[in-house]
Amino acid sequence: MTEQSTSALLLKRIAAYQWAVLDKPHLTYSDISPLLRELAVRERITLTRIGNSFQGLPIHRLTIGNGPLTFLAWTQMHGDEPTATAAMLDLLAMLSEPACDDIICDNWLSQVTLHIIVMLNPDGASLTRRENAQGIDINRDARALQTPEGRLLDEQVRELRPDIGFNLHDQSRYYAVGSSKKPATLSFLAPPFNAAGDVDGSRLRAKQLIAAMHQAVSNHRPGQFGRYNDAYAHRCFGDTIAGCGVSTILIESGADYHDPNRQSARTLNVVALYTALNASISQRYLQYSLDDYYAIAENQENGLCDVLLKNVTQENETGDRYRCDIAVNETAPGHATVVATGDLTELGGFREIDCDGLTLCNAKGFCAEPGDSVTGTAYLGLLSQGYNHLLCQNSRINIATDLPLLQCLSPLPERTGPLPGTPAFFVFRDDKKPCCALLSTHWLTF
Repeated sequence: MTEQSTSALLLKRIAAYQWAVLDKPHLTYSDISPLLRELAVRERITLTRIGNSFQGLPIHRLTIGNGPLTFLAWTQMHGDEPTATAAMLDLLAMLSEPACDDIICDNWLSQVTLHIIVMLNPDGASLTRRENAQGIDINRDARALQTPEGRLLDEQVRELRPDIGFNLHDQSRYYAVGSSKKPATLSFLAPPFNAAGDVDGSRLRAKQLIAAMHQAVSNHRPGQFGRYNDAYAHRCFGDTIAGCGVSTILIESGADYHDPNRQSARTLNVVALYTALNASISQRYLQYSLDDYYAIAENQENGLCDVLLKNVTQENETGDRYRCDIAVNETAPGHATVVATGDLTELGGFREIDCDGLTLCNAKGFCAEPGDSVTGTAYLGLLSQGYNHLLCQNSRINIATDLPLLQCLSPLPERTGPLPGTPAFFVFRDDKKPCCALLSTHWLTF
């Protein structure tokens, strides 16, 4: 079977075995517990309760295979990073079916043992926050081991003595791949085990495996995969586990275009883990070098924004005109703020809008009266008159539009400008009259 046909077959299999109920922006223990029970009854899979969270929620390990080459993966160490949890449950659903053996090899179960700790931080997941119930970042607890979840992971590493480890996280959606202005849908790192950044045999294997995984996922999202720098963090589990002689691999799931629930990263995690299994069994990873690893472009933090308005004309108090770009990020559903203005040619946007020929209108508030009903039609009428916010001083009004709307207790200064931190509710005019608006991240013409 050619590499291209194997890749196509793998994607088809992944789609067939994905748990549809996990296509959500966030996952908690109640979302995955029914699936754990379902997987536990499959012949190939063993479910082991390895301990409890600080608040007593169960933490489980799923195991498949009985071979000498041992893998250990853990997900959702940070409670608000759920993408790999869904991906690993997809992977296990696929690998538990004998019909899928043809995408690896017939006797792969006797060559490898794969352990996956799903949702290491169920308390943080229930709170939709990074830290555990103690308020501690588990991934900074590798030395002090003050969290029960951190102690569990440490115990599992010492008990299972894995050859290869996968530390699975989510990253900010605003990471870009180098200077490409493309989102880093996955990012990789073979973490160092000391401050000198030495490369021993285990770390070399991790870098070779990452190079193999990078090549595989690049078939599906070319140019959307990055690499973290090699800075050493002695408190972090990845670095600490690498110091135990484990070929440790960090995979961070990121954003893709038009993909709010990170389903692209979910699928590509499965592709990456499958590739690592396959390359380890066949030893195909040996064909890759350190140069292949370092050829992966480094991540650029805050290299993207949600909306990039380009070539916006503005006027100052004396009527002088100048042009700039405006970057906007959504901070809550229906609300976004300006994050930067000026020459933003090095920044990319998930949506980019060329505002050449448009002038930003001054801020203008409409005084709403008690009992007023703001319908979609009425709102469009206000926008077409240049109003970008409603003044609702102690008045109760009925909002009857799905469009994002900015309500204020007092008028915004006329010339607020697109200052960082200001609400992204702007009306633009052409040479004649107001004609379009940015309402949070929603672009509207009228």
